[in-house]
Amino acid sequence: YKAGKMDDTISTIDRFLRTYPTQRNVPYMYYLRGLANSGRDTVFLQKVWRLDPSRRDLATPMQAYSDFNLLAERYPNSRYAADARQRMIDLRNLFARHEMDTALYYLRRDAWVSAAARGKHLLETYPQSEYQNDAVAVLGEAYTHLGNQTLAADARRVLEQNDPKHPWLRGEWPDYPSSFRKLNPFAGEKSAVDVKKEQED
Repeated sequence: YKAGKMDDTISTIDRFLRTYPTQRNVPYMYYLRGLANSGRDTVFLQKVWRLDPSRRDLATPMQAYSDFNLLAERYPNSRYAADARQRMIDLRNLFARHEMDTALYYLRRDAWVSAAARGKHLLETYPQSEYQNDAVAVLGEAYTHLGNQTLAADARRVLEQNDPKHPWLRGEWPDYPSSFRKLNPFAGEKSAVDVKKEQED
């Protein structure tokens, strides 16, 4: 694991768990497998190509979530359980970010029905994620363009209550990156979510 060989780490852990299913270090093995699954291909994508991890295939992060969840449920008193739960929260935000980027993709292409469906899916699947208010803004934007003023007004009301400073309420979101950044392969990826965070900072 320390050498960065995540696939070898996981295969070794799997052999250990099959051979010693009741050994006292089993909780740590699940924790380490979760760490390894979290780190598979992340170094290359983030450090070399500077890609946001939410935009890669989510199969291994989902497996990591499963590993941490198994640890937290089977061994709730383990010394690793608290950190596993926090990592599950971080992974849920990663999954929510993936849904948000997809919703923004649809908004950008005027695919209002698909954008609304993604925003609704995010709210239902990842409640309390750090992107929940952005998801409400997606619904407001999509319903406005669809001409459904009732649902658009509902989204605005919810956003005014939960995030009154959200830029969508001022007509300033989504604010996509410049065309130059989109065409520059060395600029790294950035979405309207990143632009919003930069404005908040």
